[in-house]
Amino acid sequence: MKKFISILLCLMMIASMVCISFNVSAADDMSYIKNNMLYVHAVEDETETQSWHHWQHADIYRDYDEEDLEELGLVAGEGISEEKYFFMPSSVADDKVVIMNTYSEDVTVNGTVVPAKGTAEVSYIAGEKYTVQAGGETHTLIFMRSTAEAAIYINNPDADGEGTDLFTYLSADKENDAKATGAIVDDEGNVDNTPIKKIKGRGNTTWLKNKKPFNVTYDSAVSIDGMQKTKKLSLLANYQDSALVRNRFLQDLSDEIGMPYASDSRFVDLYMNGEYLGSYQVTQKVDIGKNNLVPEIDDDTHLNEDGTLKEEFPFICEVDASAGSSDYYITTSQARCKLTLKGPEIDQGDPYHDEVLNIAKTKFDNMFTAVRTDSANMGELVDIDSLTKIYLINELGKNWDVGVSSLYFVYKQAEDGSWKFFASPVWDYDNSIGNATGVAGDLRRMGVTDYEEPTGWWVMYKPGAGSGKASKYNILSWAARNETIMDNAARIWFEEFVPAMEVFNSNGVDEGELYSKDVYYDFLEGSADMNYTLGWLMTTGSWICDHSTLRTGSFNAETGKFVQASEDTTYDITKFEDQYNYTMDWLNTRAAWLSAEFYENYTPTAPGVLPNEALYGDANLDNIVNIKDATLIQKHTAKLVTISGFAFECADVRKDSDVNINDATAIQKYVAGIATNYPVGEKINK
Repeated sequence: MKKFISILLCLMMIASMVCISFNVSAADDMSYIKNNMLYVHAVEDETETQSWHHWQHADIYRDYDEEDLEELGLVAGEGISEEKYFFMPSSVADDKVVIMNTYSEDVTVNGTVVPAKGTAEVSYIAGEKYTVQAGGETHTLIFMRSTAEAAIYINNPDADGEGTDLFTYLSADKENDAKATGAIVDDEGNVDNTPIKKIKGRGNTTWLKNKKPFNVTYDSAVSIDGMQKTKKLSLLANYQDSALVRNRFLQDLSDEIGMPYASDSRFVDLYMNGEYLGSYQVTQKVDIGKNNLVPEIDDDTHLNEDGTLKEEFPFICEVDASAGSSDYYITTSQARCKLTLKGPEIDQGDPYHDEVLNIAKTKFDNMFTAVRTDSANMGELVDIDSLTKIYLINELGKNWDVGVSSLYFVYKQAEDGSWKFFASPVWDYDNSIGNATGVAGDLRRMGVTDYEEPTGWWVMYKPGAGSGKASKYNILSWAARNETIMDNAARIWFEEFVPAMEVFNSNGVDEGELYSKDVYYDFLEGSADMNYTLGWLMTTGSWICDHSTLRTGSFNAETGKFVQASEDTTYDITKFEDQYNYTMDWLNTRAAWLSAEFYENYTPTAPGVLPNEALYGDANLDNIVNIKDATLIQKHTAKLVTISGFAFECADVRKDSDVNINDATAIQKYVAGIATNYPVGEKINK
């Protein structure tokens, strides 16, 4: 097989990189390979052609715009490293790798000769420096290996039909799109070569940065490292989040607490035409249709079989202050916000285009008014549970953009047959969890002086995008002032959020909807190291908070009080470990402060009635073993409630005379259909 690759490469080199038709499928096209390079392969199988990437320099100033460079007295180009790097995915073995040489002469790497136009297996030690003679020059080569859950390769050297490479073409205009080949490679080396139907830029503020985010549509549904199969994915650059975890945590938290349409995601390394672009988060795109995040809505669900407009139909909308003339949106009357419809998507001039927009506008205005006034019929217009949860997620993160952008609502039929709004999915939280400084003028007008701190209320002060009394605050700000929702918030906080935080702060939890923070760290550590080395470390700029110090705090469950440390904790913001720890400490301090604030308004839910024959795992004694039992045990572990008596025996599924997070995990596995070694669901036979 090495001979086959060598012959193929020779033909390509002879052709001087002009695209040639080989007797192979489109997925085997290697026209993205360049002359005079060393390439490394993501997998051991050399017949896989799409997952090669080349060595490259790092640029420690690549995240600085011209103003940053001028302010700091730096010069673009002077931060280019002398060393060259192989930024390798987690699928590569930790001691050896296949290298391809496209130079016209042999190259020796760590004592192994890689023949011209050929390949060889080379041993390496990550972080070591190797001297390589290639192209008449002496190079220093360093190998780095990721720990991310997967890698995504996207290849098209001629994106516009005029020889423009894919990244250059896409970066020129967010509306540019192209097809591509590529590979999805998980950390065990499994490869999916599904072609890419379309890739284009995405985002608003983030699109203007050098580390570009993208939307990708595959030809058919794909699964990345166990994600739910989908065709449409978003590649989040997390450019402004040096901890790389804020979006992932709050999305996974929404899943853990049962919010609908929680977007599944993974940490990945992204390669385009053989070049490493950095550490990314691949997540289900907020989109409609089969095999997408909101599957019950498509472009004709508003129509009856005879083509007439339905009296009631599902739709998804986004509060989006940046919506422009090219977007499918309306400006509401009461909420005074721009509301973009994400589905059903109807083009201007199509039947019922204006009618659908006006229906969405009217229904949203009615819902907004009900929340603003805390009307008696509010529960008939909006799902109070999901609205409370999305309020709490934004309050926990102190999300700068709360209520004015990336706020989604799905209007659909509830289980009881009624039609109402559900506040979900959660989206776009890189400006949260102590990351953004906020706009000084806006903060002064709001009267907020502690925005960067993990203490203090936030959501209630965020104004709306319009003017006038009715729109002084956005819908989530009104939710924070709504007595019904805030009474509900205390219960949901202690019974769902606090147990979820307990899972997050435990160790070794890598199953279920939310992992423990050490697991996220392990996935990110190597990927972040490569990301930082490449140049994507945001430690400066007018928008990012100072992450070097923090006054941490904790919640005393016995007294219900918030206890803050007497001295600041310090962090080295040039290191990923400290960027991550700052984020975790800010988050936990924020959660502790909220627990203290909600404490007096919390009345625990009453336990169920003791059955005649109980089941192992039935901690709340309602004759059913489900996720509520795991949640109750998590509350018990967090010392928010006490499980005692016969309920304790039911909860102790491990039969070790202790009820803790391990019992909750066993129940979660049972609910998910995963086999355990414990008698979950079996009768105790008392």
